[in-house]
Amino acid sequence: MGADPVPWTTVARTTLVADRWITVHADECLDEKARRIAPYYVLEYGEWVSVLAVDRDGDAIVVEEYRHGAGVLALGTVGGGAEPGESPEDAATRELREETGCVADELVALGATWANFGTHTNKVHHFLALGCTRVTEQSLDEHEAIVVRSLPLDRVGEHLTQSYHQLTWYKAMDRLRR
Repeated sequence: MGADPVPWTTVARTTLVADRWITVHADECLDEKARRIAPYYVLEYGEWVSVLAVDRDGDAIVVEEYRHGAGVLALGTVGGGAEPGESPEDAATRELREETGCVADELVALGATWANFGTHTNKVHHFLALGCTRVTEQSLDEHEAIVVRSLPLDRVGEHLTQSYHQLTWYKAMDRLRR
């Protein structure tokens, strides 16, 4: 067994992109043996939320939309980015209402995980929204096209292809089985 890992030292940073959605840095780093690692790209995002919504009949409310990075139409949990200064709980409540028109009787925090700790600075905050009912129409951003679907809760996991959406489902199912 080797020695414990040692954090790298960042000796230079060049910001390549900085806008409302993301900041991308190209870092020059040195490891514990003074070996140069460059460029190492770091993506700064705001915190993300992922919400498994369950209606009063016990069915999952999921969303289907086009995901350009992968070029796929995919089912997913409700979610998105928290606004600056917005708590994850408030972001989850807002995203649920915007994407589905629903509110929840109860919002259960399921913990947070790193989105991708190799390159991303943000976490995904996982939630279970129970007793969801539709109270209004969707309130989508200008470029969003989201279809709301209802599926049996125990079968949703097999339809989720985004890793952190699956994790939200697994965390929610574990919580519901306790």
